[in-house]
Amino acid sequence: MIIFDKTFSDRIIQGDRNAFDVLFRSLYTRLLSFAGGYLHDRAVAENIVQDAFLMLWERHDTLRPDSNIPAWLLTVVKNRILNHIDRLKRQAEAEQVYVERIVRNYELSISTLSACEPEQMFGDEVEQIIRDAVDSLPEQTRKIIAMSRFDELSNREIAEKLNLSVKSVEYHITQALKRLRHELKDWIMLLFF
Repeated sequence: MIIFDKTFSDRIIQGDRNAFDVLFRSLYTRLLSFAGGYLHDRAVAENIVQDAFLMLWERHDTLRPDSNIPAWLLTVVKNRILNHIDRLKRQAEAEQVYVERIVRNYELSISTLSACEPEQMFGDEVEQIIRDAVDSLPEQTRKIIAMSRFDELSNREIAEKLNLSVKSVEYHITQALKRLRHELKDWIMLLFF
């Protein structure tokens, strides 16, 4: 068992590579276990412990002669673990805010889509298009289509009321339906898809 006394610390402070190697072999596994116990990620734990030893080697000549080097290393590892866990916590909080925002957007979409009544939305527009198309028909055709579709009269009944032939009534209805189909062509595609 290695005793990390003042003499050993002095060797590290003076840059004794052999003393550093002994320190590394003696403490690396224990520091790795310590870090791994908090991080649950071996690769991150290894990086933190290796960085602590690297920092020690780079700063060995700035340490005080009475430094407790194992405690110094443990403090560095502890602070790096705290920083890493804090970064993970902030990342998780940011992800949670992001997920909550996405969930709210989905809930809003579900709510508005559930409340959407396509028949009502399109019904008013389609009605207006039909009214406009019917209003643009010649007067006689407009009368005939209104009697056929809105009053639900047969072609014979319309012919008798207007003193026309049944063929003439059929012609006017065909012309009106052609015009309506033309005006509603975009809506018809929506209704079937």
